[in-house]
Amino acid sequence: MPRLHGYRERLHQPLWDTLVRTTGAPSPAIVNSTKLFGNANIGNLSMTNLQTAGQLASDQTYVILALRCFLFFDGPNRRFNYLETTAQLFWTLTVGNKPMFQAPCWYFPAGGGIWGLDSTASIFSLGTPEQAAILKLARPIIVPVRQNFSAQADFFAIGTTSVLNNLNNAETIDILDISYMLDGLQTRDVQ
Repeated sequence: MPRLHGYRERLHQPLWDTLVRTTGAPSPAIVNSTKLFGNANIGNLSMTNLQTAGQLASDQTYVILALRCFLFFDGPNRRFNYLETTAQLFWTLTVGNKPMFQAPCWYFPAGGGIWGLDSTASIFSLGTPEQAAILKLARPIIVPVRQNFSAQADFFAIGTTSVLNNLNNAETIDILDISYMLDGLQTRDVQ
C-alpha cells in the first residue's frame, strides 16, 4: 500500500519480546545471557510484535517512555520462581552500541497481570496490576530511524542458588513466561 508523502502518525504502541513462554522445561534451555528483539521470535505474535529483527520496520521511530517486565509462573514452584527470578535477573536496554538503561528485574514492574489471593493458594505478580505501577523513565529514550536496539537478559546466581536450574528443569505442569516490554510512542508513515 502506498504511503502518504509528508504525513506521519504517532501512536502509543508497546513493543515486547519474550525470553521464555512454555509449559514444562524450556527447549532450548534458558542460558545465563540472552539478547531479546533479535531473530528468534519474529513472526510469532505470542512471543514478539516486532516485525524486523533488532530494529523498527521501514522509517519508524520510537520514543521509550516506560519499561516493563512481565513474569508469570504457575505450578508447585511458582513462589520460588517469582522470588528468585526478580532477584537474579538483570536487564540491559541497548540502543545502537550504547547501554541506555540497566537494572535488576524487580525494578521493572509489569503494571498488569493477576493480583490477589484465592482459597487455595497465593497469586503472585511483579508489582500491582495498575497503569501507575510501571517504571516511568525520567527522560525518554529515543530510537531513531533504522537504529538497532536490544534487551539483554542476564541471570546471576545468589551463592549456590540459581533460578535457571529450577526453570530449565520445570515439571510438565509448570508454566513459565518472562517478557520484556518497551512502552512508548511509535511514529510511522500513514498508508
